[in-house]
Amino acid sequence: MTGSGSTNTIDQLLGHTDGPSKPIADRDLTRVRSSAYIVHGNFARLDEICDDITTSGLISARESAAKTDVRNEVYRRTHNYLSSLYSYNEQIRTILNDRLSENIHKGYFLPARDNKGSPEYIRRGTFLWGLRNDFQHGDYWCLSIEKQGSMDGQDKYHLFFKKEYFEATAKGNLDSSGDYLAHAPDSDLEYPLPYIGDFHRNLFNEFETAFENWCTRNST
Repeated sequence: MTGSGSTNTIDQLLGHTDGPSKPIADRDLTRVRSSAYIVHGNFARLDEICDDITTSGLISARESAAKTDVRNEVYRRTHNYLSSLYSYNEQIRTILNDRLSENIHKGYFLPARDNKGSPEYIRRGTFLWGLRNDFQHGDYWCLSIEKQGSMDGQDKYHLFFKKEYFEATAKGNLDSSGDYLAHAPDSDLEYPLPYIGDFHRNLFNEFETAFENWCTRNST
């Protein structure tokens, strides 16, 4: 959705600045804040295994650690973050549906590949939604862990995205699995951890604030 003329991401998502048509209950805000807290916590767990998640995304592990153990731990933490992000977005969508006289379907959060007017949070989040979708089927083939060397008693690894093995099921306004990848260049997708780092520290934090501000227009 576009055309709101607002800097608020929720307004941009909806395409208007009307705000909630029904009051936002305290219990709804509490639930969303709890979900956001879980997202932040899962990001912290992912961030702590990286030297700098927003730049190199290089993973550090003790030299005695088996590559299989490193891979499983990175996949676990990545999966936890993506799953909590999905749950947060779905809670936002539920509240929007409950408080607006319009149907906020999944297509709002999964824009078609030619929809360049959706908020950046939505467009960049489409790839992460697709990764989560792929993971839910127990398929991690689209990711790989590769050792990059050793330094100061620690092995260094990179997490890579393998586009050719990505087979997420199309949802929302997407026509194929490839549409999950349409809103970011391949060079960004290749390294999922810096992608997540930038998304969380910039776009997620901004979206969380935007939703809080949107709710204050009609709250109880």
